[in-house]
Amino acid sequence: MEYGWSGRTTVYDPGLGKKGFARDLLLLRFRRLRLTQARFADRFGLSFGAVKDQEQSRVAPSRAMKVLVAAIEMDPEFMARAAAEASRRWG
Repeated sequence: MEYGWSGRTTVYDPGLGKKGFARDLLLLRFRRLRLTQARFADRFGLSFGAVKDQEQSRVAPSRAMKVLVAAIEMDPEFMARAAAEASRRWG
């Protein structure tokens, strides 16, 4: 929480101004999972740049990215295990 000049409490909304996929990804990462971009990327086998670019709407999400984020939202623990297994198997 932050305090404005009037002393009233304001609620910080990290998704403010974002729309669509970028907002959904940001809220999943920040609010639900409470991870930094770097930790989210590492945990789910993504590059930091890919997460950053998606959240800043620099690039349109691919179909694969949409499916991956939907799967992470459905079962983050399973997807973290799958990412670790993929890394173990194929580097």
